[in-house]
Amino acid sequence: MTDDGRIDLDSLQLDERVKVVAFSHHSNVTGALAPVNELVSRAREVGALTVLDACQSVPHQPVDFQTLGVDFAAFSGHKMLGPTGIGVLYGRRDVLAAMPPFLTGGSMIETVTMEESTYAPSPQRFEAGTPMTSQVVGLAAAARYLGAIGMDAVEAHERELVAATIEGLSAIDGVRIIGPTTMESRGSPVAFVVDGVHAHDVGQILDDEGVAVRVGHHCAMPLHRRFGVAATARASFAVYNTLDEVDRLLAGVRRSLKFFGRA
Repeated sequence: MTDDGRIDLDSLQLDERVKVVAFSHHSNVTGALAPVNELVSRAREVGALTVLDACQSVPHQPVDFQTLGVDFAAFSGHKMLGPTGIGVLYGRRDVLAAMPPFLTGGSMIETVTMEESTYAPSPQRFEAGTPMTSQVVGLAAAARYLGAIGMDAVEAHERELVAATIEGLSAIDGVRIIGPTTMESRGSPVAFVVDGVHAHDVGQILDDEGVAVRVGHHCAMPLHRRFGVAATARASFAVYNTLDEVDRLLAGVRRSLKFFGRA
């Protein structure tokens, strides 16, 4: 990983032993956008499949998995304003057709005899048993809602918020952004540390200001070790956030410095 939180392609060493290359479209800590096309190309050179974690990108920008060229992609429902307990797994049609089912149950078979079973074509062969119908309906509603707004509009709105946050945090002495400090190839999350103040204390001050951030290592301990920090505070933006809320975030960060005698 580079010093600004991006994937270091120079350190990526692949050979024929590698069968699967899995990576995040956007880092959930640094917000850095992965060079998907280059990673897919490198994987194909050695015959490896690619799996894209698109949880951080699908709710925030237009995403076309076929254009990206990945073999598989996954994203969750709750991060795109839908319910918990449901997500989406995309797979290339030819790859799915070549895969056997890993779960068996109702609705995924064609015929069953005492001697053998035959399975439904993909993707039905991977949908065994009773689906989570309520969550499916909720996820569809979320997709329609975002589609009605337009993902280009969602992306433009969030980029305005992220740019204002980066500019504001960069102007506060004692604050360090973990990740890109420009808008080039970056997404919504903005993680930061406040000098001499633990991330959990920063989060408590912000909570008092009515600002919700995530604090901790965000399921990414190795990344935090790479940057020499135990935890970060992370502001994540969505279509419903406003510039006024960015101002409240910045005011809360300044207050945390003052409260702990660092200003």
